[in-house]
Amino acid sequence: MRRILIIGAGLSGCTIASKLVEADIEVFLVEKSPNIGGKVRLYGCKAVDDKCNNCGVCLTSGLWEKVLGNPKIRLMTNAVVRDIDGTPDGFTATIEEANQIKNIEQLEAIVVSTGFMSQPKVISSHLHIEGTHGVITGLQLEEQLLERSRNWWFEKAPDSVAFVQCLGSRDERQGGLYCSRVCCGYSTRAAKVFRSYYPECEIVFFYMELQNVKSGNYYAQLQELGMEFIKCRPLEIIGGKPVTLAYDDPAAGIILRKFDLVILSEGIHQGEDNENLAIICGLEQDEDGFLHPVGSNSGIFVAGCAKSPMKIEEAYGDSLATAGKILASTPERRMD
Repeated sequence: MRRILIIGAGLSGCTIASKLVEADIEVFLVEKSPNIGGKVRLYGCKAVDDKCNNCGVCLTSGLWEKVLGNPKIRLMTNAVVRDIDGTPDGFTATIEEANQIKNIEQLEAIVVSTGFMSQPKVISSHLHIEGTHGVITGLQLEEQLLERSRNWWFEKAPDSVAFVQCLGSRDERQGGLYCSRVCCGYSTRAAKVFRSYYPECEIVFFYMELQNVKSGNYYAQLQELGMEFIKCRPLEIIGGKPVTLAYDDPAAGIILRKFDLVILSEGIHQGEDNENLAIICGLEQDEDGFLHPVGSNSGIFVAGCAKSPMKIEEAYGDSLATAGKILASTPERRMD
């Protein structure tokens, strides 16, 4: 039986594992946290009035159960890969699980699908934040979206909400000049949910650039819903009741605005283990820290956000493509 090791049991790792076992391949799935699912398992559906907003979360429906219930998937949680040795003719992985060292031999391929960090080590080099009351991150917003009911979301209805886009992105001092490509989508869809629950709520976006979320004049539709878009980087956020946000207007100078809730829309950043995984697995890191295979016959694959920022549907599609490459490959002829 063919044997494959997958490092990382989030959306990408679990999708690949579920496809490989359908072809009678034995999968060893290593996850350093106690549970599978990664960040996407904390994301909430952004449908409004039972109408899908195409956020991609539904692509994970049934996936976790499929992985946990499959006897051909050897799941190791609270586990870390310490070393990879050998060639595509037979890799050996050294894994630490429950303070025990285990060697898995005769592995045909290795997949790195360890995802990303949602917040850089330094929140922002240009934005001063003092106090956290009334200030949440995009990931915390996702968790609240997941927990909402049809008729209940926040304990106290917010009268005003600000989204601060491009947090940690477009910033050379943080190594993130690239666009993460996900923030505009998840934040504007979440804003539609706010509008559905709280029709009178003031919703303001502070942004540097706006990415195309779907066809048509999407942002004009949001403006028709009463949402305001201000092109600037905020200078300061002071948490409290309410939160004070300061920004620089070219015509009027420094302006202070008050909001009940400020949401920091983080982007996608290189995984915290990328440097170590590059050494262990013989991978390359690009200028932004993401991982890529070396050569076309290495037997090492990189999937999902471990190799670049991706939306949920893109990471899902990339994972299916990676599974297809593994299924089509042999130790003699691979397609990385």
